[in-house]
Amino acid sequence: MTMVMFRPSVRAEVIGVRFLRLFLPSRSLAGEPVIVVFLETVLSATKLTTPFFSLYLVQEHGFSYAVAGLFIAVSGIGGLVAVMAAGAAADRYGEKSVLVALLLGAAVSATAIPHLANPIALMVGFFLIGGFVRAVQPPFSALVVRSVPIRLWTEAYSAEYWGINVGFAFTALVGGLIATRSFDWLFYLEAIGSMIALTLVITMLPSTPHTERVPRVGSHWLRVKNSLAAMSIATRDRLALALVSSTFLFALCFSQMTSTLPLDMESLGYKADQYGYVIFWNGILLAVFQLAAGRVIARHRTTQMMVLSTAILTLGFGLLAFLSGSFLLIVLCISVWTIGEMIDAPVRNVVAGALAKPGSRARYLGLVSAALALGYCVGPLIGGWVLQNAGREALWLGAAGCALLATLIRWVLQPRVDQRIGMPAG
Repeated sequence: MTMVMFRPSVRAEVIGVRFLRLFLPSRSLAGEPVIVVFLETVLSATKLTTPFFSLYLVQEHGFSYAVAGLFIAVSGIGGLVAVMAAGAAADRYGEKSVLVALLLGAAVSATAIPHLANPIALMVGFFLIGGFVRAVQPPFSALVVRSVPIRLWTEAYSAEYWGINVGFAFTALVGGLIATRSFDWLFYLEAIGSMIALTLVITMLPSTPHTERVPRVGSHWLRVKNSLAAMSIATRDRLALALVSSTFLFALCFSQMTSTLPLDMESLGYKADQYGYVIFWNGILLAVFQLAAGRVIARHRTTQMMVLSTAILTLGFGLLAFLSGSFLLIVLCISVWTIGEMIDAPVRNVVAGALAKPGSRARYLGLVSAALALGYCVGPLIGGWVLQNAGREALWLGAAGCALLATLIRWVLQPRVDQRIGMPAG
């Protein structure tokens, strides 16, 4: 693994990194990783639209729940395609250059969507924004542990997820207030935020090396074959694919929080800002407890924590099928499944990174991101249809069933994964 030394600039310290250091464990996040977490926090705080896609489609365009789910699924397909390409591109061309291109694309697509009245054009816009927004994750996740020993990866990924959710809490609170006044401004402000993040990436991140080079000798078809082989390293790993299937099920379940939960709450008589408060609570819990949870998780076997995370998720989503009589009961259910999310986010990246072959970590992380993107693609499509045709109880019990199946897969695979990565309990 290529190691790159990074010395934070004075500008970086001035605009917020020094404050961020007060919360992050210095032994795992000195130097470059804390800059990456800071950038992800800023970027996450600008992603105002994603939690409100379904409400935008239903209230602004008059689509049914099922059609809104279809549009969000198209957004997920864009993410699925983009994350795999972004992982391979980051390994080959360096993370920084890939991030610059993705953030520029995100800004352009967010600006365009409010002007797209034709359903086909709007669907294309959702495909593009879904791709650009989701594809930034593999390069960032590769950067955050590039100069960190493997024994500290759990804490590093916990800090990364903490930063993302600090931004998400801001997004949920502010986005909900804006959505009650103008959905269009959600997209315009997200475009502005993407350009701010782009500027910070250019000024704060060092240029990253090209870690993979496809030989340019031989015929055109040989070069194509080599390129495809380089991109498919992770997908040929059967154990990784089997484990990642549980991540797909996790996403299939968890995607309901930002796709069908706002529609379910609307049908129960709640407003957009109240939904914003609910997901704000999710972000606040993660922001307050994620770092401490990461240190606790790091003292236990990573694969055991993966099993526990989806078991807790099963409980939280199952409860929501029956506990919806008041706003506080919905918040209670959110609190339970947030604990599962808090555990799952760092450990799935640790395991994927540990399973990766030399020079292919971004692609393995891209495979995880692809599973998440696929779940976030299929989940809203199924969820919107189930909510419209079978009712809310069937929706939330089905989500709990997906989480339970993910738990069983992880439990069965745990011994093989432990043997492969040889990771100690603490």
